[in-house]
Amino acid sequence: MRWLIVLPFERPEHMGMDFRDELLALGHEVKTFAYRRDNPLYKNVGTKEAYQLWILRRLERACLDWHPQVVLVIKGGPITPGVIRRVKKRLDAVFLNFFPDNPLWMIPFECIEAYDVFFTKERYALRSLQQVGLTNLYYLPMYCVPAMHHPVTLTPEEQQRYGSAISFVGSHYPYRERFVRELIGYPVRLWGSGWRDASDPALRQMIAGPAVWGRAKLAVYSGSLLSLNHHHPMNDIVGVNTRAFELAASGACQVVDLKEELEHLFKPGEEVVAYRDLGELKRQLDFYLAHPDEARAIGDNALRRALGEHTLRHRIEEMLAAIADRFGLR
Repeated sequence: MRWLIVLPFERPEHMGMDFRDELLALGHEVKTFAYRRDNPLYKNVGTKEAYQLWILRRLERACLDWHPQVVLVIKGGPITPGVIRRVKKRLDAVFLNFFPDNPLWMIPFECIEAYDVFFTKERYALRSLQQVGLTNLYYLPMYCVPAMHHPVTLTPEEQQRYGSAISFVGSHYPYRERFVRELIGYPVRLWGSGWRDASDPALRQMIAGPAVWGRAKLAVYSGSLLSLNHHHPMNDIVGVNTRAFELAASGACQVVDLKEELEHLFKPGEEVVAYRDLGELKRQLDFYLAHPDEARAIGDNALRRALGEHTLRHRIEEMLAAIADRFGLR
């Protein structure tokens, strides 16, 4: 099948490039089109609208030149229903959207409606939109990419730099600052941008380093006894974020707030450590800090589950089955 992947950035480790690589490995023809480029015209309020119009015209031309059977849009906030309708009038193409965030919060209704299939990790959003008559919705959880997410053996130098009892990888946001503030007194190390802006000096003492990528990120995961994963309180309603799958594929013992969908993906107490409130979080941390072998066993179980059921290839196979069933594309 011939695919055009419309994605924010054509950069390694960014969502969309992983879809390209996996589809190519499966024998499909694939091209990419980046809609959010490192261009001052996009970032300037006065020129952004004109720049987006130019991008949409280029996208339309790319579709007409490439003649894809499937156009897969990753997130795609700037992609308008108008450009989808214009392309579909001239091409027999199926438009898909894989949306990694909460669509009720981050994309207009008419944009969701424009796609042939809109894949969402949020069953809450899916149910809400189905109640007003949308039939193009499909539940598809996030995933891991084994080539990028896997355990690593740390060198002595890496263990010194990246090892910790409890780690958190992620940028500073106000809600995260409030969350981590509840854990002052625990041996938490923070990796990510912006944490030096934290108002509490005790939080700034937890900073281990800036944002980490590639092997450094894997070294943090593999070098931590416990890895924190607290979902965004407004973005992740019942669905599970990408970090949950990355941590599992890295063999980390993940300590995560219990979402409705989590129990269908990983078994609490066996493949993840889950909590319902901050009191339970602290009790879980106390227990597993005192029982490191049990924490490591949970990480091993998570790794097996991630590789067995939650890789990007599993998601693409389900996506292919969905469009074969609905549109006869194979």
